[in-house]
Amino acid sequence: MVFRKNHSVITQLLETFNDYTLAIENKKCVDVIFFDLAKAFDTVPHDRLLKKLYHLGITGALLNWIEDYLLNRTFTVLVESKNSNEYHITSGVPQGSILGPILFISYIFDIIDICKTDNVTPKLFADDLKAYTCFDFLNKNHYSPLQTFIQTFTKYCEINGLKIAVSKCSSFHIGTKNPFHQYTLQNINIPIIPPNEPIRDLGIYFTSNLKWDSHIKITTNKATRIYYTLIRSLKTNNTQFLITLFKIYVLPILEFGSPIINPYLNKDINSLENVQHKFLKIIYLRSMKHNNSPILPNYKELLELFKLESLSHRRLKSNLILFHNIISGKINLKHDNTYSILPTTTRGNPHNLFIPFCSSTIRKNSFFIDIPNIYRKLPTELQKSSIELFPKLLNNINLNNILSKSNSILLSPDLIQNF
Repeated sequence: MVFRKNHSVITQLLETFNDYTLAIENKKCVDVIFFDLAKAFDTVPHDRLLKKLYHLGITGALLNWIEDYLLNRTFTVLVESKNSNEYHITSGVPQGSILGPILFISYIFDIIDICKTDNVTPKLFADDLKAYTCFDFLNKNHYSPLQTFIQTFTKYCEINGLKIAVSKCSSFHIGTKNPFHQYTLQNINIPIIPPNEPIRDLGIYFTSNLKWDSHIKITTNKATRIYYTLIRSLKTNNTQFLITLFKIYVLPILEFGSPIINPYLNKDINSLENVQHKFLKIIYLRSMKHNNSPILPNYKELLELFKLESLSHRRLKSNLILFHNIISGKINLKHDNTYSILPTTTRGNPHNLFIPFCSSTIRKNSFFIDIPNIYRKLPTELQKSSIELFPKLLNNINLNNILSKSNSILLSPDLIQNF
């Protein structure tokens, strides 16, 4: 769900990809159906919405206020300075408002419970719904639970006045031995995403082998376009001003979804770092334009000069902070006991973590395996610190001294020279 405290796109995707990578580790397959509700926010019937709010315990003056807010609204269409006739709005929640999304979630809050199906995991974020099932490829009846969920969800939509855009739904199949079953919705085949074609889920692009090539390519291209636009549009030589703009407009693009992607291949790490490196080279040369032959520092020197961290270093710290929030109970995530906290009789380490051995590279480098392995190497005082204090103390830690293998997390000397 969305609009819940300490829940976000990232927390939902962490749960989802934990299930995906665990299935790969166990030599299983995953079938995923991505649903699309046609004009979801515009089709919510007002009368049904008010009834659901009443059953949720919203009554009296508040319910009357919401009723006045929704009903007796009209609209006209303006075409070339001419207005159409006035029409009453009988459905939909006002978009662009604060209350609109809350009303929509209140309307569909019961989807998960009503459509509950054994061996199927549904994930809902606003109007984005997906459902998946993990199965052994030898199971000839593996498709039955997910097909049952599809039928149940279809009935739910019919009862609640919601429409499914079947042509925009898709089925996604994970696993080398996945039989690629053809699922149907309203007697229409749901389009199957080809194995090498990426799908976009809540802003993250990935292929059926759970690789991030597509996402990183799309992300780096977008980030590069934005910083080139900034460089061309602004003639200033003020490097701090340009770096501030880079942090505001470019870094969020490069770092979105980092806990899920958690790059571990050198080519992926380099691709992301190269965006920041090229930007720093440009602003350095611009600031030195009066020098006929400036000596261009390498990437590490540029980072030191402009008091910046490598993207790899920023990702690691961000992931450690997120995991600390999870293990401290601030963020409640379902991770199927991927790691476990063993009892301890000492007053030392507060989190005696046990992380199971993983044979698959994808699973080994996933968030709930990779980050706990690093977290347990942190000093005891740091692990025992409060949620508020942890980020500050982490800044004082030399992570290179903690990690036995740094090239998958921080830039190694070899990588720096390649820049």
